[in-house]
This record gives sequence, C-alpha cells and structure tokens, in this order.
Amino acid sequence: MFSKPSSYAGPKVLPFSFGEKIRYSVRWEMIRAGKASFKVLPFTMANGEKAYHFILDVRSNRYIDMLFKIRDRLEGFTDIKFTKSFLYRKTQSGREKKQVEVQFDWEANTATYSNFGGKRDPVRIPLNAFDPLSAFYKMRTLDLESNQDLSFPVTDGKKYFMQKGKVIGKEKITLPSGSFDTYVLAPQVNHFSGVFKKSENPSVKVWVTADDRKIPVRIKVRVFIGSVIFDLVSVRYGGP
Repeated sequence: MFSKPSSYAGPKVLPFSFGEKIRYSVRWEMIRAGKASFKVLPFTMANGEKAYHFILDVRSNRYIDMLFKIRDRLEGFTDIKFTKSFLYRKTQSGREKKQVEVQFDWEANTATYSNFGGKRDPVRIPLNAFDPLSAFYKMRTLDLESNQDLSFPVTDGKKYFMQKGKVIGKEKITLPSGSFDTYVLAPQVNHFSGVFKKSENPSVKVWVTADDRKIPVRIKVRVFIGSVIFDLVSVRYGGP
C-alpha cells in the first residue's frame, strides 16, 4: 500500500515467493461474511517480460450473497525486480459486474484503463508506479522499524496518486490461527474509490508480522456499512 520515498530500487531479498498462499476468514462486524486469499503464482510473461503474478480472491458466503453477492478477483503483474507494474486486472462477477484491465506502457509512461473493452484516455504515471494489488505486496518490502511516513506511486488506470501512510505502533494480536507480534499500518484512503467515496471518515488498518516475512494477519476496513475484518486462517510459504 505504501513505501518510503526513495530511488525505488527493488529490494534484494523479497519477503514472498511463488507458491505463497495466505487465507483469511472475512466478517462484517460480528457476522461471518466470506473468505479471501492472496496468492503468488509462478513467474509468467507480461508486456513481453518475465513477471511476478499476484492474485487476490474475495468471495461472500451464501448468507451475505442474499444481501450483496461478491465474487471478486484482482490480479497484478510486476517486473521480477519488483520496481513497477506491467498489468492489472479486476474481475467482478457477483452483484456488480466488471472486467477491468490496466495496461502499463513504460515507453510512454502511461497507464490505460478499460472495462469490458471500453478504454479511457491514458493516464500519465511516474517511473516505478504500482497497481493497487501489487502495492499491497510492496508494503511487505518496507523497513517498518523507522516509523517514518511512507509513500510511493500507485495508479488504478483512472488516476495516479502517491499512496501515503504510516506505522502507528506495534501490537501483539491473538487470533484463532495463533498469536503474533505485529506492526500496525494505516494507509491514507482519500484516493480510494468505490465504497470509500461513499463513506464518512473511512479507514484501513493492516497488522503485519514483525519479522522478515511481514505477513498481513489482520486487515480492518471501516466504511459506511460498518467494519469488515479479514483475519488470518493459514499461510503456506512459497519457495523455489
């Protein structure tokens, strides 16, 4: 979600690798709402180059389906040095329907958004911009001990912005999956779209393990419908 201003050189050792899968239970306040998972797939090709491939799947359960069915998949593709995005996809096949694709053109320094094939005008972007999903993985590469304000460029294809945030403290958190020493991160959400735009004083907090892997063990999103909480169920570490 955010990173310290820098020359954007890719980290030498990344805290994730292909094969990693992180599973979450999702609740709306105290109501079980569904499940989610983050996955790192094997290297693939994007924009004619070798690329990381990240996936986020979110699915509501049958009870929430009666109110608002959610079947969302986000995909992010970055260079293998993890310095910039190549491609972003967002597919919604629940109550809302979307088939979004954002193409990054690094010769022109632009990102082009399309939904069901309908294209918008390209958006100018700076070097080393990330898509919204890959930005979440960028968070895990940061030095969180410094407590500095954090910032790096992100685009969803409609606009470009500097995603900012900060480490607001350390906390030991206990979940059914275990107890974890964590850093608590608070990204700014003023540039977020969708339900965030409809909410008064929305917020996001992310608890990541205070170790080299920086696994997100809890994500809490507060919007006008209440709090939606993602709690870690299991993690499978990746490897060569």
